[in-house]
Amino acid sequence: MSPVAEDEQASIKNSKEDANTNAVAIHDLDYDVPPEELTPISAIYYVSPGGRGLSEKEFFSSDPDASSDDDECTGQNSPSVLKENVSAPPERFSQRLATILVAGAGFLADSYDLFVINIVLIMMKQNESYGPLTPDVQTQCSFMAIIGAAVGQLLFGFLGDQYGRRRMFLLTAILTILGNILQASAQPRERLGIYQQMMLFRFIMGIGVGGEYPTASIITSENSSNWTRGRNLAAVFSMQGVGRLLCAVILLICAHTIEDTNIQWRVAVIVGALPMMIAVFYRWLPETAIFREQVQARYPNMRERFKVIWRTVWENRRALTGTAGSWFILDMLFYGNSLFSADVTARIGLEDSIRGLTVQNLIIQSMAMPGYILAVLFIDYIGKKRLQLIGFFGEGVIFAVMAVFHSRLKRTPQVFLVMYALTFLFDNFGANTSTFVIPAVIYPTEARSTCHGISAAFGKAGAVVGASVFLNIVTMHCPNHVCSEDVDSALVDRGIKTVFYWYVIFDGVVRISLTFF
Repeated sequence: MSPVAEDEQASIKNSKEDANTNAVAIHDLDYDVPPEELTPISAIYYVSPGGRGLSEKEFFSSDPDASSDDDECTGQNSPSVLKENVSAPPERFSQRLATILVAGAGFLADSYDLFVINIVLIMMKQNESYGPLTPDVQTQCSFMAIIGAAVGQLLFGFLGDQYGRRRMFLLTAILTILGNILQASAQPRERLGIYQQMMLFRFIMGIGVGGEYPTASIITSENSSNWTRGRNLAAVFSMQGVGRLLCAVILLICAHTIEDTNIQWRVAVIVGALPMMIAVFYRWLPETAIFREQVQARYPNMRERFKVIWRTVWENRRALTGTAGSWFILDMLFYGNSLFSADVTARIGLEDSIRGLTVQNLIIQSMAMPGYILAVLFIDYIGKKRLQLIGFFGEGVIFAVMAVFHSRLKRTPQVFLVMYALTFLFDNFGANTSTFVIPAVIYPTEARSTCHGISAAFGKAGAVVGASVFLNIVTMHCPNHVCSEDVDSALVDRGIKTVFYWYVIFDGVVRISLTFF
């Protein structure tokens, strides 16, 4: 063998040895405990505490050269990172799956509990002993969970940075379970009516599901490696879609199999607590390595830690304005669109009985689920900013078509329903996912949970604004803003068309704004 060939073989051998050494070093850094001590729940990908955060340019830029390591926003990865991304051991898939399921149970409960209430209240209305269900009471029952969620996001966001992620992760699960059990056991009383009880119990439940946003997202983010973080966060958030789909299936089953109207809605409510009841037993996780090394070790004094949190929040106020503002507009459109879905389906000639509504709800949620799946598959390749742009563009086009051709589409209700459901698909394959993921990756460890909680709380504020404003727009042409069955359907159609036009305007404004970053 020639000396040149021998040199080439030696060079190749040395390169392989260096690659293996680097791979081992990377995995050793990412693990919080030795690999032999890992379990399916505690074996999570810990990022090295010295990991670099994103610069402002990297967060907003679509330029592949903006990042020297890994551009969390655009999805562009440098070759040096990809070269070191060696194959994971076989057991790692089960570890990631377990983490996603345990952390995602809260988002499953969140979407289930928030969207089950519309049809649950219609089921409750069948019981004369419960008293009258006025539109105001119905709105208040729906809003109390959203208000509670905003409180939980702010409260547990701060507590997660002050006292640690693990404790809050358990407490939010307990509150969610408690709120659901109390709802399902509510009884008609003279002093505190059943609907008033539902408001109170849904507020308690809302605090729990709201707290899931900062706790579950930050635990997932800090327990993921650089090359799996985006997809893991998107997968956790996609459990929201599973919750909505499960909600639709359970409502359909209850409406078609349970004749007792006093039991029918209670079963639908309590099922929402079952996934969290299972997950809570697996939430006894160790504190994240990043939090221990960057917060607990550096700021053992609680008073000092409190000051550091709010100083960090202030230093990141510009980014916080972006994440909170985006989430506000997104949820204003998303929840507003969701809460009057029954009006849309009823006015295009579909059956408006309880059984009919459950079928329509299942169709809409089934159409929305692929959006979550697409987001999980492509978020690391497309990038979060581009994902937002794609979602807003798709929604804007569909809403524009439904607004302009509303009368024609109404004569083909199946096509109208499919197009309406596609708005949820593009919402999930877009801003609904990216607005959740971005705050979990761009803020410093000292205030990451607090900033995520503030951003999410602004989203819930947008949900309240959107639901109230757009519901009023839908009924703006009806006498006294009450669209009863006796009111001409054309009046409601005019309101729905107006809402669709406003959606197009908001989509356009947000899309144009994003292009300047």
